[in-house]
Amino acid sequence: MKKRFENQVVIITGASRGIGKGIALAFAAEGAHIVLNYASNVTAAEKAKAEIEAYGVRCAIVGGSVGDPDVAKALADTAVREFGRIDVLVNNAGISKDGHLMMLADATWREVLDVNLNGTFYCTRAVLETMIAQGSGSIVNMSSSAGLRGRSGQVPYASTKGAVIGLTKQFARELGPKGIRVNAIAPGFVETDMIDGLLGRPGVRDAFIAATPVGRLGTPEDIATATTFLASEESGYITGHVTMINGGLLM
Repeated sequence: MKKRFENQVVIITGASRGIGKGIALAFAAEGAHIVLNYASNVTAAEKAKAEIEAYGVRCAIVGGSVGDPDVAKALADTAVREFGRIDVLVNNAGISKDGHLMMLADATWREVLDVNLNGTFYCTRAVLETMIAQGSGSIVNMSSSAGLRGRSGQVPYASTKGAVIGLTKQFARELGPKGIRVNAIAPGFVETDMIDGLLGRPGVRDAFIAATPVGRLGTPEDIATATTFLASEESGYITGHVTMINGGLLM
């Protein structure tokens, strides 16, 4: 039986660990070749590449922060050079540096803005020439439940994730006539190393679970399932949509 993404090409940013790695493995299991971006940990990226290629597909890796437009261009150029096309872009890369408004350093604000918001813009812009020439493409942006309702102490993170939703809707309007769909995912609390420090604080894990109606934290696989759906032909009439995956935390 043909796999959903057989011989398609998927770029995933921030994919050496956590949610991004889970997404990359889900696409690889469905037959996609992967262009994997990582920020700094080449060892983790090489390990992820080996796990991806165990599915019988190919994987190219590109290092660097997506807040650098040259890195975004390198991702698109690598996909075209290695595989000849770009079918899906998953703008997953993100960082969280908590801070209350009155205590937030300018450098922290700029750093989170560069990765979470500018990176989404740069990577989307970089793939458009190829997707427009193909007349097809799907882009999935990673927002957050914090971007929908705010979260105390997370001024830069919540602000940028809310802005990603605005970008998603704007891109969907502009690119729909060119055959390109753009959607977003807004996860709740997902158990990854990004929030390990937070979950390790006394009572925090239990509080998160108690606040979630389904009674558990999310997993990278929960997010990956939704991402592959939004990227596939099964969601061909969906664009500009924000899919909330949070176990009922936010309704």
